[in-house]
Amino acid sequence: MTIDLLAIQPHQISRDLREKIVVIYGEPKVGKTTIASQFPKALLLAFEKGYNALAGVMAQNVTKWAEFKKVLKQLENKAVQEKFETIVVDTADLSYASCEKFILQREGVDKIGDIPYGGGYKLVRDEFDTSLRSIPMMGYGLVMVSHAQVQTVSAEDGTEYSKTVPTLAKQPRGIVLSMADIIGYAKSIEREGESRTVLFLRGTPQFEAGSRFKHTPPVIKFEYDSLVKAIAEAIEKEEQEKGQTEIVETNSNAFEVETISFEDLKAEIKDLTAELIKVQGADTAKKTMKDLVETHLGKGRTLKDVTELQAEQLSLVAYDLREMLKIA
Repeated sequence: MTIDLLAIQPHQISRDLREKIVVIYGEPKVGKTTIASQFPKALLLAFEKGYNALAGVMAQNVTKWAEFKKVLKQLENKAVQEKFETIVVDTADLSYASCEKFILQREGVDKIGDIPYGGGYKLVRDEFDTSLRSIPMMGYGLVMVSHAQVQTVSAEDGTEYSKTVPTLAKQPRGIVLSMADIIGYAKSIEREGESRTVLFLRGTPQFEAGSRFKHTPPVIKFEYDSLVKAIAEAIEKEEQEKGQTEIVETNSNAFEVETISFEDLKAEIKDLTAELIKVQGADTAKKTMKDLVETHLGKGRTLKDVTELQAEQLSLVAYDLREMLKIA
């Protein structure tokens, strides 16, 4: 990436939901995935297959963190960036669980706590945080879906009360919520004998919600168009207060999942390494391989250390080699 500070222009805020980071959580079957799939040119990364009833949705099943990392690499592709504008992670809970499993396999332990001095928790947190934040850094909008749970919370005076929050554990919840421009809590309510679903956009002691845009209404119909309208009006009001008009309205599956065996992976990497030596020369190829292996398997690790439990990490080494050599 070329950096030219003299070329920097004032940031322009779109009235629609492009390039926004949104968290939608709520009760089961209220339409969270449906709304998320309606975001501009959405690509649904399905850690759970909740899109069976959604005709026309663009979805990529993701069963492993290594697959998610391969998706991230493809999101850098210009052709992919023209096809998609919003990445939907459904659910954020399962994405974090797959990230933790990935670290367990890479480090060769059964529990994160088995890594000394709390280092395992930091490894998972950093991997999850860095990977998610790379999506908006590439210019995509990001929508993260979660379910709802009720937790007991202690106030400053020691009194306890119940609060509805996303089902994410404390560590990933902190990462996800801190990233968000909009946190919406979807809930079905009964009014005058009729049931309807609303989206709360302002938090209370009873539930988690919020928005970076101060004029966002506290609650709206749980409809995509209603959310677009609410955010557009909130942005316009804030810009009018500031006397600014820097608002823009622009319209600014990927791959087959690998099922290669562990032994086949090792054989493929051996062949790819031989090809890399032809292209880069022995000394440069040796350094390239060392960097690749340490990136995906940890500092000081070598291919000799790899066990079958690290097949997912090994697949990323093979993937990066293929990309370097432009082998399909």
